[in-house]
Amino acid sequence: MNTGNLAVLIALSLCFLSVIHASGEEVLNMGPLLYIDRNEETGEKTIDALGPFVTYKKSPEGEEYGLRPLFYNYRNYRKDRTGVDVLYPLLTQRSFEGDTKLQLLVYLFYYKSDLRPSGFREKEYTLFPFVFGRHAEDEERSFFAVFPFFGRMKQKFGKDEINFYLFPLFLQTKKDGMANNNVLWPFFGAYSGDGVRGGRFWPVYGFREKEDVFEDRFAFWPIYMHREKDFYGEKVSSTAFLPFYYEMDMPGRKQRTYLWPFITTIEDTNRDFRRWDIPWPIATYSRGAINTKRIWPFYSLKTEEDYQTGYLMWPLYGYKRFDFGDYVRTRTTLGLFIYKDITDTPTAEGGKSGKAVHLWPLFSYRTKPDGESYFRFLSLLETFLPDNPPRERNWSPFWRLFEWRMDKEGNQKSSFLWNTIRAERTSDGAKKFELRPIIPVISFEDSEERSKFYLLGGLFGYKGTPEKKTLRILFIPVNISSDKSSETDGDANGGS
Repeated sequence: MNTGNLAVLIALSLCFLSVIHASGEEVLNMGPLLYIDRNEETGEKTIDALGPFVTYKKSPEGEEYGLRPLFYNYRNYRKDRTGVDVLYPLLTQRSFEGDTKLQLLVYLFYYKSDLRPSGFREKEYTLFPFVFGRHAEDEERSFFAVFPFFGRMKQKFGKDEINFYLFPLFLQTKKDGMANNNVLWPFFGAYSGDGVRGGRFWPVYGFREKEDVFEDRFAFWPIYMHREKDFYGEKVSSTAFLPFYYEMDMPGRKQRTYLWPFITTIEDTNRDFRRWDIPWPIATYSRGAINTKRIWPFYSLKTEEDYQTGYLMWPLYGYKRFDFGDYVRTRTTLGLFIYKDITDTPTAEGGKSGKAVHLWPLFSYRTKPDGESYFRFLSLLETFLPDNPPRERNWSPFWRLFEWRMDKEGNQKSSFLWNTIRAERTSDGAKKFELRPIIPVISFEDSEERSKFYLLGGLFGYKGTPEKKTLRILFIPVNISSDKSSETDGDANGGS
């Protein structure tokens, strides 16, 4: 179906919404073709059309609509937040309290605009890896760069400043007052500023040092490397003669590695444990506060005070356990991601409870601490991207053939093939079932107000209320109420 036909369908959907508004109906269900639900009391409206393709939702908090997978637009009035997805993740745009972020081609192009307290709108843009720019309220933070020709960037890529001309001919980076000047990067370099001195002819030899702060040296990188630095008043040092030997010393921890990275010993008095990897990653053993026994890939068990992890026949079975004080989270996997079970169990009053189960790609089940729950079949990305609203908005409805969900009050709804079969059950016991592959085939309702069972939209059926009971034969209602019911009905209507 082309875009024009879909636009026509959206228009028809809105017409249907007008029709049911005029007729006072709250729900119009035509199966996967069109489903409309509105609640005048809460101000909520929902429209789903053409199965997963068209959707519209409105509530007092916000409004959203989409023509999947082409675009999705949403607005949250309470949080002052808006967003647009176009062929997600190809293009996204987000706005929050006057700030805007836009990315195209998975961040190859990036633009953001921040409204400063003074009213100045600060702008930054990137066309990676060629153009970088920022127009800031503070001119010292503004920059423009065209890679690899020339440019100056400030507070970018973890550096205070980056300057380059005809990269790699010249590159200069600055951080905490120290400058790293490079010619024909990474081969020739010199360090200066903030008491730092040094130079580099990579990979033959290089050094960088600042008296009583740090010292870095290498020769025939990465064969020999040595580093010393002051860390909060303590000396930390490491020396490597790769691949034969590596050592690292810091207060409370000593590590020695032979034939890197295969044989390692660690003695850590800070965390009270000793560890041996002989050889890594096949065999690991530790004792003390961290107890480890690992023979990869057959068996592993690592136990700490508030954490435990292990596996059997990796990656066949995996296990993790986190103790958060007032609740414990266990995570069990089979085949890395094929089966995943995450359970939160409260261990103290007020502790968190919940459960999530994924059997890829068949289903996902989750129940939250507040009682809200769902079950979904199929589930292609949920185990990899849980709690991901863009995935949920743009793609999940396409493979979600069946869904069951329950809200905090215990009201349940389920849908198969985008409302072809739809069932509801409220917390007070009312039930509703519909089989509508566009036309109504079977509909059933049971509540305190009425009971109803229709075939083919009322060709045959039964409807009963406390006042009246009727059969439908060829769409013709036949009163089957008892005399007592009729008298009651007459009394209720003033004896008429």
